[in-house]
Amino acid sequence: ISTSSNWESKSTWFYGVNEDYGSFETFPALTKKTKSLLKGATNELDSIGKLTHWVADNMRYSGISMGEGEGYTLHNSKMNYTDRCGVCKDKAGLLIAMLRAAGFEAYAAMTMAGSRIDSIPADQFNHCVSVVKLNDGSMKILDPTWVPFVRELWSSLEQQQNYLIGSPEGSGLMETPVSAPEHHYLEISNTAKLSANGDLSGSILIKAEGQSDAAIRRKFTSQAKHKWQQVFESEMLRISDNIEFSIKGIETPYDYSEAFTITITYNVASYAALGTKQMLFTPIIGNGFMKSYMSHLNFDTSLEKREHAFKDRCSRLVTLNETIEIPANWTAQDYEDEKSFEGASISYSGFKNQELTRLNFHQEISLGKRIYERSDWQNFKEAVDFQKSFAGTFIILNKQ
Repeated sequence: ISTSSNWESKSTWFYGVNEDYGSFETFPALTKKTKSLLKGATNELDSIGKLTHWVADNMRYSGISMGEGEGYTLHNSKMNYTDRCGVCKDKAGLLIAMLRAAGFEAYAAMTMAGSRIDSIPADQFNHCVSVVKLNDGSMKILDPTWVPFVRELWSSLEQQQNYLIGSPEGSGLMETPVSAPEHHYLEISNTAKLSANGDLSGSILIKAEGQSDAAIRRKFTSQAKHKWQQVFESEMLRISDNIEFSIKGIETPYDYSEAFTITITYNVASYAALGTKQMLFTPIIGNGFMKSYMSHLNFDTSLEKREHAFKDRCSRLVTLNETIEIPANWTAQDYEDEKSFEGASISYSGFKNQELTRLNFHQEISLGKRIYERSDWQNFKEAVDFQKSFAGTFIILNKQ
């Protein structure tokens, strides 16, 4: 049920409610802070980024009801700037005020986080964000609620989601764009050496961007510093309870000027099971290392067909590489394999082989959307099964 005849009238109503109340009015202290934050900004996106991240990182998510006038009325910028706490609409409102103080054209927008919105122009919203008009005339979505200590200005966990801008001329219901999987890559590489007595030593390099970066970074920013070393303990102990390791790269998780990069060096005594002329072991990267950061691996792919659309957390590109140096005169048994598939929004490729005393392993899985149609299931299933097929697979080495 709705009292609005169309989305455009709902849009102008939302715009009017907040303009009449004065939600985004600037004042001297706010203007001064805005100017100080923009010192050194190189272009419009840099300026927008500085303001968005300042509001995201410096305004605590915490709100209480202010009584009559709550709901779609955004609290005024003076209260938000002074208190530095609030819910999504307060963070969005403060960012809009700062953007306007910087000379940008900015508005509030409503969305339904994590869910679709039906075509009826009713109150189907639970989240508030900001939009800013760029020099080329396009509108850029900003979400200071979801991006504290995140490199994105907008959370791609909300891609393919409807939103409505509160604008003076009235706006129709829009949809947030798909974010390319390469914007959310997770790359894990292991370079290792296996000795003749079964000891394994090596180095793991982890690189992440976008929401993959955010998922790893949040493990550090959400807890006390003395617990940071423990974040990867469970991952490493999954490899072996006999493992020794050290981690570099977790010292500055609050610096999101560059993508997160972590290096782990390790040593595992007696990693491979030894026989008279055989060794048996499982590769690290292909065996589900850091699988908790790849939500697509949680899908039950035993279903041959799906009756409805389905969704993952985010689009992503996963690249797994492993190179293991093995002792001379040893050969991997049945190790050659190669597969690939390329579809409209889903693709995968990979191989494993032996070159002299080096075992090579590579997988790349590209998942191009957050929300998939049921017709995408077969390709999605194949990509997930392809990655899972290497997990738990033993490598048998035979001595020549």
